[in-house]
Amino acid sequence: MKKLLSIILSVVMLFAVGAMSLSAFAVDDTVASIETTYPINKINLTVNGKPSKEITYERDQDDNRVITFTYVGSGKLIGWEFPGLTEGKEYEILSQEGNSITIQIINGYDGEVTANAIVEETTTPSVKPNNNKVSPKTGAAAAAGIAAMGAGAAILAATKKREND
Repeated sequence: MKKLLSIILSVVMLFAVGAMSLSAFAVDDTVASIETTYPINKINLTVNGKPSKEITYERDQDDNRVITFTYVGSGKLIGWEFPGLTEGKEYEILSQEGNSITIQIINGYDGEVTANAIVEETTTPSVKPNNNKVSPKTGAAAAAGIAAMGAGAAILAATKKREND
């Protein structure tokens, strides 16, 4: 009787799981908006021609072709350039204030957009190498000694406990 009951329960569970997973294979029949949408351009961010995380950008909520770039680095921003794009042909500047510039992609341009912040480069003093071949005292040797001593004490305590049992 128990075998028959377990077979029936497993068949019922098999059908229940199968029915639940059917919705995962449902067809998406959503209708696209009639509104014209433009492809979202890939955006590259560079400072003085090198990839950088010192620039942030934000697309306009109403028009994803309007992009505001902001330089958030510590250097002095001199200006902006958009290599590979021609102003008036692929983009136009809507506003420029402080460390931010807002542009709009025009004429259906759908290629990559590279925003390059031109920043005044500062020279930093070079660090002198340590040529005396003496390692700094970091306490690593002392820590290793203490760890070895602790492990030895633990082993000793375990062996003594075993002898007493």
